[in-house]
Amino acid sequence: MLSAELELTDLDARHWRNGWRLLVPPRVLAWPSWALVIVDGAPERVLSVIVTPRGRIENPPPLVDVATYGKQLGASAVVVIDRHLLGRLSAEIEGALRLDQDGVAQALVALRVLKQHAGKGVWTDPPLLELLPAPGYEPVQRTFDLLVPDRSALLAYVIEDDRSRIHTSIIAEKDGGDIVAAAQHRAIADLVPEVSLARDWTTGYKRVLDAVEERFAKPAIGLFLERATLMKIITGPSDALARELTAKRVVIDPAPAWLLGLLGGAAVAAVAGRAASALASMLPQATRDRASAFAQRAQNAMNPFALLGFDPIELWSQLKRHYRS
Repeated sequence: MLSAELELTDLDARHWRNGWRLLVPPRVLAWPSWALVIVDGAPERVLSVIVTPRGRIENPPPLVDVATYGKQLGASAVVVIDRHLLGRLSAEIEGALRLDQDGVAQALVALRVLKQHAGKGVWTDPPLLELLPAPGYEPVQRTFDLLVPDRSALLAYVIEDDRSRIHTSIIAEKDGGDIVAAAQHRAIADLVPEVSLARDWTTGYKRVLDAVEERFAKPAIGLFLERATLMKIITGPSDALARELTAKRVVIDPAPAWLLGLLGGAAVAAVAGRAASALASMLPQATRDRASAFAQRAQNAMNPFALLGFDPIELWSQLKRHYRS
């Protein structure tokens, strides 16, 4: 997925900083630190607490509840590890790593090992180990190849709400199954000036597509929207993107067929959900079970994420409350 020879060019410090602030949950921005807690067999037997970037905490408070310990320490996240497990974790992770694995593969290896010990020597807040799936690298790579063709580009632009300039941007080129190059708007700013694009982005985005094709590759997916709209989508209901797209506050161009199908399905499900539940309550249980099984088979057949073994959209609906809190 990520080439070992990934070429990073024309990065813009402001775009990079703004993009990071959009991805990071607000509480992490408010408390830009996390705590590593070493315990002796159980969470309440605290041996050592390190809070970045402050360092080791002398006489740390007692750990009664992992979910509230971060607030006591002024940290946005807490990782608690049993000291007896430290050597085993290191050995299991190192034993599964290979030199030819890319960063994504290595991260999945570490996640799978940590998940095996979640609640049994490793505790976290937010409880991401319990929520995050850990698929194998091959299904992730195959799904990526299904969704994004080789020799193509992906791009996303977030515009300031007052349309004065670009808030953040990313352009990535895929080839041979990997992201081989990444840049920001600065790479095409001589062809598409930032201020003029921001002012009329709903129509001017086409100039961006042409410039990206000239400098990188033909775009496969392009996303353009304003910052406030993005935040509505990130924190809103599952059909928020479809609704904002219908209201023409989001431009997706090019939009692959699989994405259009997902958006259409989300919109239909949002409208039909209550009616379907009411109808189901009137049917016999056996009929409901057969209908549910049929619907699940149909969904799997049309689901572009089927190889992963989980639905990223459903996963985000579970993670969303941790982003907002």
